Amino acid sequence: MVKFVVTIQNETFSTKKSLAEKCKEILNSYKDGDRLNMFDEEFMIDFFTQLAKSHKLKGMKIVEVDVRKSKKYRKNLQFWIKREDGTKTDISYINCIWPRKKIDEISDACRRTVEDIVTKYKFNHVYPTNSDLSGQIIASPDEAEVDHYDMDFVDLVSNWVYLNGGEEYIYSKINETEDGSEITEFTDSGRTRQTLWSAVQMLTQKL
Repeated sequence: MVKFVVTIQNETFSTKKSLAEKCKEILNSYKDGDRLNMFDEEFMIDFFTQLAKSHKLKGMKIVEVDVRKSKKYRKNLQFWIKREDGTKTDISYINCIWPRKKIDEISDACRRTVEDIVTKYKFNHVYPTNSDLSGQIIASPDEAEVDHYDMDFVDLVSNWVYLNGGEEYIYSKINETEDGSEITEFTDSGRTRQTLWSAVQMLTQKL
């Protein structure tokens, strides 16, 4: 295993955890809408320049870093970068340190595809209702979490990928995330979505 060592602004990190803690400390020291101070900005620009995926930088220098609330997870803060051409995008320091695998992106796209099934199942119940799993009272759809049975969703995705062309083929059907977007989805509305939809509908769902 290759040892992790990276130097950011003359500060050397020998573990991914220590580097992540440094980035988290910087992120949480700001509020929504704040631009980083000169020292933190220089650190994060160096960090992203070294570790970010190329599609985030698009071959350009980073000129600003600020902090905003996540559109998807409103309680969470995230970094945003401004490129030298003026374009901006969100960027995850966690994904820079621990790059996501292709199967992770595929799983996200799969969950996006079946959102309608999950939402429909939630709203087909009359609330308050009792959880099938814990027996506790669920007051509203906002409190409900849908679990898949007969096969875990992760296992279903793995099997579905295997039966429908393999990881490389399915990954090629995923969109390249646009600037400022946290949505990962399949680009085609045909066989890829339909075969997944059919597989998920065969699962037992419980609150």
